[in-house]
Amino acid sequence: MDPRGAPLRLLAVLLATLAAAPPALAGGDDADKRARAHFRRAETHFAVGRFKEALAEYEQAFEARPLPGFLFNIGQCHRNLGHLEEAIFSFKKYLRLKPDAKDRAAVEDLIADLERQLAAQRAVRAPPPMPVLVLPPPPPPPPRPFYTRTWFWGAAAVVVAASVVGVYFGTRPGASGPPAAPLGNIDFR
Repeated sequence: MDPRGAPLRLLAVLLATLAAAPPALAGGDDADKRARAHFRRAETHFAVGRFKEALAEYEQAFEARPLPGFLFNIGQCHRNLGHLEEAIFSFKKYLRLKPDAKDRAAVEDLIADLERQLAAQRAVRAPPPMPVLVLPPPPPPPPRPFYTRTWFWGAAAVVVAASVVGVYFGTRPGASGPPAAPLGNIDFR
């Protein structure tokens, strides 16, 4: 799609749709009269750039007489007001209600352009990703003192037991001096 020709193509689509709407209201019942009056007021507002007021009038015209052309005009008002999602919705609804629309290709191009604009807006509005805070691992716990270890108390028990046994055998009567031998002892003094 040539971006320079898009405004002209949209204007042609708008004029074709607007030109098609009044003959559809050529009936004479009360709903047609109300729709025609709202349509005329909407056209006046749209022509001078009062899109919010034009939107309200087109919506009332559609409520009085639900013609697909009004949905196109509602979409144009939303587009001009910057309501991209609502404009896309209105244009798609227009194509669903009027599947044989002569301006179908131009409206589909318009929808695609609006969807690109909406995606760009959402990308700009998206908050930046939160930085991930990486904490260093906690320091290892300090080593336990040796006297709180099982091996220390086991070794202490062995030392105490050996001392008790040594004291016991060392203080027994007749335990002083060298042990007696069957052949006797030689005293080297």
